[in-house]
Amino acid sequence: MTNTRRAAMRSPRRAVPAAAVATAAALPLLLPTAAGAATTDAQLYVWATGVNVRECAGVSAACPPIKYAQIGKRWVTAFCQRRSSEVVDGPYRNNWWVQVNAGGPIGWISAVYVRGGDNDQPVPGLPTDSDCH
Repeated sequence: MTNTRRAAMRSPRRAVPAAAVATAAALPLLLPTAAGAATTDAQLYVWATGVNVRECAGVSAACPPIKYAQIGKRWVTAFCQRRSSEVVDGPYRNNWWVQVNAGGPIGWISAVYVRGGDNDQPVPGLPTDSDCH
């Protein structure tokens, strides 16, 4: 059997035009978000290990750690931040708390464990108190 005849017996493959691939890739960027809302979520890096995720912002009996919810040395989705009790870890201190989702329950961690920013300053680019859920 000749090569030409073998090629004719194979099922034809259709080439996808480059413009179609580019359009499909860009489509999610063009679609509006739910109800036209702007997303303000940010990806932040937690630099420490064993960071407790708490039910609310702050260290107190009213804001206990969520059972089995500790995170560390990974990227998390952050929604907003607010001021509460100060946490000190070595030379770092911060009185801002960040609402996060690290693949488990949504809760709060001290901004002292988030990469970037300065002592007792909010995390740059993350919405503050009025935007928290």
